[in-house]
Amino acid sequence: MPDNKAVVRTFYKALGSGNAELMRTVIGDDIQAVCTGSSFMAGTRSAADILGALGLLSSLTKAGIDFKILSMTAEEDRVACETEGQSTLVNGTPYNNQYFMLFFLRDGKIYRLHEYMDSKLVDAALGPLVAAAAKQA
Repeated sequence: MPDNKAVVRTFYKALGSGNAELMRTVIGDDIQAVCTGSSFMAGTRSAADILGALGLLSSLTKAGIDFKILSMTAEEDRVACETEGQSTLVNGTPYNNQYFMLFFLRDGKIYRLHEYMDSKLVDAALGPLVAAAAKQA
């Protein structure tokens, strides 16, 4: 039986570093990642969406996001994880957010994810950079 906590740790490592190859090892092809709230990040994403977002996220930060796991609990097919992420955006602004994610796993892969964060901070810090990147594309 896979170690679900290890899968989640690998997810955060891949997310923080923007490593799509590593991310592919822990997410299922059928993943549904639900980001709650009302920010531009809210909605449901597929595996392709997640992998595409890794490149964008990496381009917005100077050195990725350093995720620190504060607490993690695993039961049956679920892992609940509270984290803090620290980073510096390319414009020099600190982007430090708090997250709670509930992961659902099957056969060693994440097939569903519910993400909760400070969506006001996401809009204020990342929104202008994402809009500028979209204009350049």
